[in-house]
Amino acid sequence: MDVISFFPELADHARTAIRLHPDPAGPDPYQSSVGGPLAWPADEAWPTCPGGQHLKLRRPHRPDNVRGKRSATTFAGLGEITWDEIPADMAWPMLPVMQVYARDLPWYDGFPQDTDVLQILWCPFQHRYEDAAVPYNGIAGPFVHVRYRHSRDLSGSFATSPEPVAVGEPGYLPTPCLIRPEPVTEYPHPGALGEEFEARVDEWEMTTFTTDDPEDHEPRYRWELSTAPGWKLGGHEPWNYQGYFGPVRCHTCGNEMRFVAAMASFEWDGGTASWAPAEFLDGPVNSRLRRQSPTDVRLGGHETMRIFTCPVSSVHPVISDLV
Repeated sequence: MDVISFFPELADHARTAIRLHPDPAGPDPYQSSVGGPLAWPADEAWPTCPGGQHLKLRRPHRPDNVRGKRSATTFAGLGEITWDEIPADMAWPMLPVMQVYARDLPWYDGFPQDTDVLQILWCPFQHRYEDAAVPYNGIAGPFVHVRYRHSRDLSGSFATSPEPVAVGEPGYLPTPCLIRPEPVTEYPHPGALGEEFEARVDEWEMTTFTTDDPEDHEPRYRWELSTAPGWKLGGHEPWNYQGYFGPVRCHTCGNEMRFVAAMASFEWDGGTASWAPAEFLDGPVNSRLRRQSPTDVRLGGHETMRIFTCPVSSVHPVISDLV
């Protein structure tokens, strides 16, 4: 469907997003990956969690137990771990979540000047903050670290990722994947273009995709024509059913933040299945479910994490939230 034919003004707001299509594999540090090893110089300190307090709602999990339960083979469980076994002053190394090289993404223009490698890590626990503004929408999630580099500086030996003794949720430990980048065109949430435009979209949806109850129409623009679901870089930031709440702004300088990436619990769901590769919707249910969540990441109630950085200064705090 050509949405521009219905709403010509969207042409000025089109952006290219890069869908990553993670695919379980054994990546190395020189490859773009999700959950794989990073090209992190051995002589550079590995980032540890500087965030708020870990929420202790449930027992944490040993990473090897999480991997074992995902395996098709029988494994010897190492037993549960309790918070009492973990020193209160322990330093928590952050986990690799994503690494992308510009050479693999010729369509992506989101790298800051003189960089061509993006690395994202997180602390695999929900966090509580003294400053309620730190997680942008107040939903507790992993604490995120973003690092840009240039590949010319990555000629030496690399650090082996130190592993935390536990993760707060199994879904905070990504399964290593290679990526299969795909450029797609996206358009903003209708609310970003004003109330009048949003009302026109609602009317178009009710007229074009009506059901027995005109008020019970499907939000097809949001599902199929606006922002792509799943893991992606750039494009327009995703929004949930609660609507559009304005641009995300830096807490330090007030400038509008740059949307960097989305890390998703699912590559698509029932409303956004039109974004799925056609061959992924065929076959047994178990196969479809595996393709729907190749990274094994689960965030909140099967939500998506959005990552934003400040375009003015790289030292201004990253903003992340769940939608």
